[in-house]
Amino acid sequence: MTIALHHCLDAVDHAKRLEGWQQESSQIEPGIFSGEIVDISSNKVRLFRESANLGLSQHMHFPDSHWHLVTPLCWSSGELFDKDTVTVLPRCDQFWSVTPSHYDLLVVSVARGQHEWVGHNERRLRRLDVPFECLKHVREQWRAMTDYLRQRPQDAPVPEVLQQALIVQLEESISLLLDDGELGREPNIANYRTRRYIVERCHDLMRQHPEEPPSLLTLCSQLKISRRTLQYSFQTEVGHSPVTYLRAMRLNAVRRSLLQDPTQRLADAAAAQGFFHQSYFCREYRRLFQELPSTTCARAIDTGRQSAA
Repeated sequence: MTIALHHCLDAVDHAKRLEGWQQESSQIEPGIFSGEIVDISSNKVRLFRESANLGLSQHMHFPDSHWHLVTPLCWSSGELFDKDTVTVLPRCDQFWSVTPSHYDLLVVSVARGQHEWVGHNERRLRRLDVPFECLKHVREQWRAMTDYLRQRPQDAPVPEVLQQALIVQLEESISLLLDDGELGREPNIANYRTRRYIVERCHDLMRQHPEEPPSLLTLCSQLKISRRTLQYSFQTEVGHSPVTYLRAMRLNAVRRSLLQDPTQRLADAAAAQGFFHQSYFCREYRRLFQELPSTTCARAIDTGRQSAA
């Protein structure tokens, strides 16, 4: 089994910490990012708790070998994950979500050979109907387990007897939850799907032409929607205007590029995402990430040297 605790000060690094999950995270709120992941896993089951102080736009692909169930400890808004529910993630090539600030999620993965009924209609987002007292009890167990690991000294080894106790309790709590649960009716999210489609298509169109991002009028024209519908879809789904959100996506793309190759010219990295006015680019970059792009490069170079030493 594996037990891991990760504390990250960068959304890009945060996305890499879940082994087996292909993720790309983009920071969409200004501030200094702080995220944490507590991960407990064996061959059959896995529990991880993910939290962060700032909202993220996340694209991910889940391991196909497991069912993935999500229940929030803190999730302030949106229709994706409701309080006091268990949501079964769909089986798909790529899943997109936007997290609110100060989110705190518990995610359990169960090998597909177990509880096969959970796979019914697996291409859709589904809810589990679970007795509230049962869910409350199980969720508090998972919270207590992850809190305990967070409070242990980070470099202290986890004794084998403790590892075994964690896995046994995790397996028993999953059985308790799923033995008492059943798939509920699919949530009525037709409007949510429409809004989600609009945001995803705008994101795709922007990524296809990063050096010349389409204007809002162009996006409305290509999607055959009004500017009001575009504004409402973004405000509802991501909590930001289209301009603010799409600019944040471009700034995150520059940041990933700088972290990957910190020796490149800042002007070239910015221009590749349509930022040709350097003072504007640096101002917006600093507003979002609370540091200048040159600071990001210097930190990435230092990290590379330390890794090589």
